[in-house]
Amino acid sequence: MDIRITYAIDPKLNHDCDKIHIDSYEMQEVVLPPDRQGVRQKAIHIVVHGRNFKAVAQPLRVMVGKEQVQFLRIAPDERSVEGILTHIPEEGATVDMILGDQDHARHPATFKREMLRRIK
Repeated sequence: MDIRITYAIDPKLNHDCDKIHIDSYEMQEVVLPPDRQGVRQKAIHIVVHGRNFKAVAQPLRVMVGKEQVQFLRIAPDERSVEGILTHIPEEGATVDMILGDQDHARHPATFKREMLRRIK
């Protein structure tokens, strides 16, 4: 399957392509609820913005580098997804969105540590 690199599309254009399109993404450090032993762990909350993020029979997956985003939730308007990463991505990791064997899109900007909003 081919990987498409996606770029932001001017919203004024009447663009009705039904393929996944990634406009941007943002990451923020968060603290998860305590586990059974009462230990709190830091994680990364990621939000990916774009269009055509559909909940269909084939699962939608988001990968940052080699790590799959957990607890993925698609917004009702299908213009964003959010979830949790348990580790900080490696420098240069790509953000990929995969819809089974139907579509695979990648955001052109790779991850840089300064993009991560840290807890103060």
